[in-house]
Amino acid sequence: MDINGVDLSKLPQSELKVLAARAIRLVQNPEKGIGTELFEALLKIVPQACVETVVVDDLNHPHRIYLTWREDEHYRGWHCPGTYIRLGESFEDAIRRVLQQEINVELRNFRSTKIQYSHVDSRGHTIGTVWLVQADGEPTGGKWLRVSQLPEPTLPHHVQFIQEVLSKL
Repeated sequence: MDINGVDLSKLPQSELKVLAARAIRLVQNPEKGIGTELFEALLKIVPQACVETVVVDDLNHPHRIYLTWREDEHYRGWHCPGTYIRLGESFEDAIRRVLQQEINVELRNFRSTKIQYSHVDSRGHTIGTVWLVQADGEPTGGKWLRVSQLPEPTLPHHVQFIQEVLSKL
């Protein structure tokens, strides 16, 4: 990569790290987002915090779970709505945002499952918490499924925490 005639790939790692740190410190208003390119670069070297939501029809006695389809360069399959936590957000803020953005509903009720996970994939390292969620309204963009039958393909790490959540109920 060339910036102002300097081939960054030729710099020693120690200089490159100092340059990257100085550039990142200049980013203003990161709470408004940092852009995909910078986020993905950071995810390669620093674990990022995430919330995953297991959206059910009834928080205390779930019969159905709501999953959405994801197909991009990282994943292909059914999954639970989830998001990275942005600067200044609480868990609840992030849960509310992901429900609104991914399935177009408001949050009715939620509780921690006390499940935490660490997952490394093609993007980098994610450290997450899993939340049991009941939405207010009818979600869109996915489908309700019986809790006893997860469709194929469902993202393997999501199958794992869904099964763990449901076994605790």
